[in-house]
Formats: sequence, structure tokens, C-alpha cells
Amino acid sequence: MMNDAKNYELNWGDAYPDDLWSVLSPRLKAARAARMEEVARQRTEHVHLIIQDVHSPHNIAACVRSAEALGVLHIHVVESGGKFENSAAASGVHKWLVVHRYESIAACAAWMRAHHIAIYAGMPSQTSIPLAQVPVEREHAVAVLFGNEKNGVSPDWQPHLAGCFTIPMTGMVESMNISVCAAISMYALTTKARDLLPAEAFFISPPRQQQLLAAWIGQHFPRWQDYYAAKS
Repeated sequence: MMNDAKNYELNWGDAYPDDLWSVLSPRLKAARAARMEEVARQRTEHVHLIIQDVHSPHNIAACVRSAEALGVLHIHVVESGGKFENSAAASGVHKWLVVHRYESIAACAAWMRAHHIAIYAGMPSQTSIPLAQVPVEREHAVAVLFGNEKNGVSPDWQPHLAGCFTIPMTGMVESMNISVCAAISMYALTTKARDLLPAEAFFISPPRQQQLLAAWIGQHFPRWQDYYAAKS
């Protein structure tokens, strides 16, 4: 599910009827429909992932798969220095997520600002805090940002950051792969937010769940309009 970054809202309702899930879900096996409903209930918009100019399709695929597995609905891909290339390993995962693509850091930062999302960059600095200290608050969501494999997070992000963080390590190695860092960070923050925030603040709302389910089943049935018209 790709979203034009120039559109600051996700107008699932404009693309699919609100009752599309209830109309078409009986066409699915009961176990499949129940699984999709459970996954939709577990989705969150309180933690986002931003990846900037990540070149390896395998790293991108690992980030995407981790986000989906952890219930993170939104992935933001900034392509200021290269072209986003998906790996076959994640080709079936994108349909369960909302992937935003931007041609500039400024455009991504504007989306975050418009939606009151605090950006924390995974990078060492004099003011970096441990991952465990990144705050999760009811009033605004949080996005974790990772830069590309060679140069890391661009300095152009600096005016837009709420802070920087690092993942404490106790071994001989001093760094980890970006996809590993992204997975650890998303797990830590989704777990922390789920524990500290009320359910209605962490999970997407029931109307949002229905919009998401409508989008999923609309993608599953390319001829959904014909089926919907016949049912109506």
C-alpha cells in the first residue's frame, strides 16, 4: 500500500467503502478473516519507522518485515540520495503496511510535524540517550530514524529532531546492521508504549481498523467493485 507523501492524510475511506470488509470478508476462509481482524486490532500508529537512503534491498526488506511483525503500521522512506528498491523477501509484506515515500528530508519532516510526531535518530552524538530513555507519550507519536549504511543519518535532519539515541552494547563490536537496530528499536518502543499507554492511545481505533481491513480486502480482491455491487 503506497501513499503519496504529498497527501498528508491516508484516505482509505475514499478508496474503499466503509462496509467493504463486512461485505467481502465472508468470501475468505473463517480462520483467515479472523487472523486479519486480530492483526488489524494490534496495529499502532504511535510508533513509526523512518529509513533514509538505505540502499541494500535486503536491509530494506528486513526493516519492513520487522515493522509488520511488530504491528508498526507506517514506514517512511526518504530517497534523497538513491532509489528505494524492494527485495523479493518483503514483496508480500508491503500490502499490510502504509509505506510513505519522499524525495527529500524536508518533505518527510513536514509530514511528521503536521502529525505531531517526535523524531528520534539512531546515531551517536554528545547528547544521545540510551534507547530505553526515548520517551513515549500519549500526546504525540514517536518515529525512529535510521540513515544509510555508509553515511548514517544526514545532518539535514538536525533541525527536525527531538533527540538522538543509541543502543547500548556490551560486546567487542561497536555497531550493528541497520535492520537489526531498527528491529530492536521498534520492539523496545512498541513494548514500552503498550505497557505505559492506555489501549485507545496505542492501538488504532475501531473505525481505523475497519478502514484498514477494507483496504486489505480490496487489494485481495482486484474485482472488489463487481462483488460489492452484486452484494449491494
